[in-house]
Amino acid sequence: MKRITPLLTLLTGAGTAAVLFAMSAQAVPRTAAPKPAADAAAPTTADPAPPVAGSGRPPTPAEPSQERGRAGTPPTALPAPPSTAPAPAKVTGNWTGRLDGGATIAITAKDGQAVAYVCDGRRLEIWLRGTATDGTLKLTGKKDATLTGDLADGTASGELVVGDRRWSFTARASAGPAPVLYRATAAQRRAGLDGGWIMLPDGGQIGVVTRDGVPAAAPPLDPAFGTTIVDGTTVTAEPVVTDPGAGE
Repeated sequence: MKRITPLLTLLTGAGTAAVLFAMSAQAVPRTAAPKPAADAAAPTTADPAPPVAGSGRPPTPAEPSQERGRAGTPPTALPAPPSTAPAPAKVTGNWTGRLDGGATIAITAKDGQAVAYVCDGRRLEIWLRGTATDGTLKLTGKKDATLTGDLADGTASGELVVGDRRWSFTARASAGPAPVLYRATAAQRRAGLDGGWIMLPDGGQIGVVTRDGVPAAAPPLDPAFGTTIVDGTTVTAEPVVTDPGAGE
């Protein structure tokens, strides 16, 4: 009996110690597990946009044709409408008259192309060419000569300027289509003889011929044949319509 008593005492002490350990373990507060410091080092830039659902790849940019209808995109420029301005009225006709200085003038036009000839029947002669459209004359000649004027009510009127000299003119329209201007042919001019003639409304003529650079009064021209005689030489001339030829 004396041997059993110490053993019971030892077992009783061990059981008491186990109970106390369990109670102390329950009394200690639990501490939260420390967070990793990865949040502090996380990048500040936003993640790229996620791919389109179900596509497996990022969206492709829109084609230019798709961009046209979006807000802020300028619309495609439309072609300009065709011009509705009327074409210039091309004039056809003949006019003869005088400058205020006494010289004679003749103007002939066809389909908007015009020629004018001014001469005094002795030495002065000037050829000009240009346009007659929308009732307006615009012609130019040698030595910076210019002729401008208006066509209205059967009358041509305006101004001739050569250098620092100016003359006003008035010319009346011819009654018929017969030519009012003639000039020596190109072959005659190459041979050294030039000439110009104005057919007047009363049946008369006035002109200047130049032979070897010397001007003189032109002899009458036969319009039926277009010929005349100058110093025993037959000279051939032809009507001037839209181009007076070289040497104007």
